[in-house]
This record gives sequence, structure tokens and C-alpha cells, in this order.
Amino acid sequence: MRGIFAIGVVTAALLLAGCGGSDTADKKEKKEETMKVEDTAFGPLVGTPKKVQDRTDAAADQYRQSLNERLEEDEGGAKKKEDPPED
Repeated sequence: MRGIFAIGVVTAALLLAGCGGSDTADKKEKKEETMKVEDTAFGPLVGTPKKVQDRTDAAADQYRQSLNERLEEDEGGAKKKEDPPED
């Protein structure tokens, strides 16, 4: 009977000890804040998708402009640009 009672007391003590343990104010202040992505090894990759999108848009705009110029030339609306004479 004493053994069963001792096991119950030890089990209750372990359960109460596991549920306790509140953080004190000192521990909360010492916790590190989450690092910014720019400060990690992946920092240089943060702006990469934007750079790729800008380059793709610039290439598409240039291609669109060349197609519009060609279309105008084919329709007779604008004369072909002539290269400047070489010296």
C-alpha cells in the first residue's frame, strides 16, 4: 500500500513540476528577436525575383517597341531609320 501511495505522490510531483516553470521578465528580455532575412545567408536572394522581373519587362518592352516600329514601316506610316554616315 505504501508503494502505491509513493508512486502516486511521485507522479503528482512530476506532473506539477512539468506544468510549472513560468518565464521571468529577465528571460523574456534576453530572448533574441528573429533575424531579418537580409541579415542571413539568403539576404542577397531577397531582391533577386524583382530584378529578374525588371529585366524581363525591359526586354519585353524593347521587343514590343521593335515590333511596333516594324509594323509602322510595313504599313508605310514611318520611314526607316537610316544609319548615320560613317566617317
